[in-house]
Amino acid sequence: MPKRDPSHMAAVRQQILTAARAVFERKGLYEASVSDVSKEAGLSVGSLYVHFRSKEAILVALIESADVLSAPLAACNSTADLLAFVIAILRQQEIPDTAGQAARTSLEVAAIARRSPEVQAVVIRNFEQLRAALYEVVLRLGNQAGLCQRDEVNAIAESLLSILISAQAQMLIGVPLVIEAKIAAAQMLITRLHAEPAGK
Repeated sequence: MPKRDPSHMAAVRQQILTAARAVFERKGLYEASVSDVSKEAGLSVGSLYVHFRSKEAILVALIESADVLSAPLAACNSTADLLAFVIAILRQQEIPDTAGQAARTSLEVAAIARRSPEVQAVVIRNFEQLRAALYEVVLRLGNQAGLCQRDEVNAIAESLLSILISAQAQMLIGVPLVIEAKIAAAQMLITRLHAEPAGK
């Protein structure tokens, strides 16, 4: 049996993932088939199965490769940087999803995660990576200022995470967003990183 070139295998795998992303966005996760993905990628179904055993395995790989924003968070060196990061994420929720594709895909991923331990595990792992990155930067900025207690830092980080999640949830179900109010809440929380601890 001929030895497979790792670089070629990696390139084909990425080709499949790129095709799958396009197909899933166009047709939805439930309606898309492995055959649709292989056709989009310009491969036979058999060739696709060399790399992925199922459509669910392709979905897991796509979620694993998703940007969880850890790098941009790690680059925040001031409270102004952190606020700018939060505002940028919130503003993304204002971008019209006229075809409903983003909402449909996200809701389908959530539904699949509820019944698939493998998909659920990778979704949770991405979420925990985001949470850890947010906690790290809030703790670091609080320590730099020397003015914020640890329990308050934890509360600030969790509250900021809740603001981001609620904005996305509202977008998904079509509830009108009041972005300016969320930005004001985030600004108030981040300002607390420079507040005097109680009793000091």
